[in-house]
Amino acid sequence: MTENTIFTVKVKKIINECYNVKTLIFNMKEIHGKNYITPKPGQFVMVWVPGVDEIPMSLSNFDGEGNWSITVKNIGECTNAMHNLEPNDYIGIRGPLGNFFKVLNDKLSIIYLIGGGIGIAPLKCLSKILIDNKLNFNIIEGGKIHGDLLYTDDFNSKIDIISNIIYCTEDGSSGTKGLASTVFEQELKKYSNKELKRVVVYCCGPELMLYEIFKLSEKYDFEFYASLERMMRCGCGLCGLCSLDPLGLLVCKDGPIFNRETLSKIIDFGSYKRDYTGRKISFS
Repeated sequence: MTENTIFTVKVKKIINECYNVKTLIFNMKEIHGKNYITPKPGQFVMVWVPGVDEIPMSLSNFDGEGNWSITVKNIGECTNAMHNLEPNDYIGIRGPLGNFFKVLNDKLSIIYLIGGGIGIAPLKCLSKILIDNKLNFNIIEGGKIHGDLLYTDDFNSKIDIISNIIYCTEDGSSGTKGLASTVFEQELKKYSNKELKRVVVYCCGPELMLYEIFKLSEKYDFEFYASLERMMRCGCGLCGLCSLDPLGLLVCKDGPIFNRETLSKIIDFGSYKRDYTGRKISFS
């Protein structure tokens, strides 16, 4: 399958987003030609840095010309190698992989995109589709400190399209002081019971944040979609490191996007992930 074949691509452009975070842009249409597959928001790619490693990365953007973007936080050996790349260097790409955010083309929906840290990346990709579909939406972006907030210039430039943008930081250095989940819970209080039924939330970020917002979706009965992150060595369902108990679902094949109904049946959600050996590790 084309999606699971590694293609060598040239890095066309690198953007310094903020401290320790860069966006890499490359073109997949030039490589695939007539076999080109347009990705969907929420999908990911496996990125191979020759001689280092291959890791999963969410797409943070794509356009009609075949340019794809990944936004990389420098947190390990492979991401550090990506940060040392220059324009015209080469990387390997497999994808697009996984499922994607289901966009409800309903202008009555009250849509929230809620991202924590680097988790805002796939939501930026989703925001482009919502704008193209002329759907109003709200953004809540959280970080530990001001320097963690991404894409603020891009989001702020679209304030005439985006209904509301709320930035929050744990230390109060930018926007509202507090967690994204707490800020969102305050937002919900302004809606009537009837309006709450129209709320649709798309989330990505630290899993404990996702779990808190999931509990709000159970309490107030609104539609909820979350992008989960797990250890992946293969990206195609072979290694099993991204399996979720007790359903046995694989984040790489059955996800990374899961809805509220499915998440309610996953006991690992908000509690455990796996390391490279497959051993479970607690989030707390």
